[in-house]
Amino acid sequence: MTRQVLIAIGIALLSVGGTGIIVALAWLTINKIHGTLPYFYDTHAETLLFVLPVLLLTIAIVGAAFVSGALASPSKNARTVRNLHPHTRFHA
Repeated sequence: MTRQVLIAIGIALLSVGGTGIIVALAWLTINKIHGTLPYFYDTHAETLLFVLPVLLLTIAIVGAAFVSGALASPSKNARTVRNLHPHTRFHA
């Protein structure tokens, strides 16, 4: 995969994960304040509701790993040590 593809995938995962965390935590907080969470009736649903932010955080971390891995790898246009030396006629 090319560097641009890895960056695009990483940014998409990071965006989805970050936005999802904010929305999920806001939704959980609002429902907790109003007392309308369905987990009052079922303890299994309570566990599933609080797994959502953890899942989205994991997605965001994977996206950040893709982006950092792609940015840490050298690009095609990176200059090698061989290209940094001046022309052979300038050598002593």
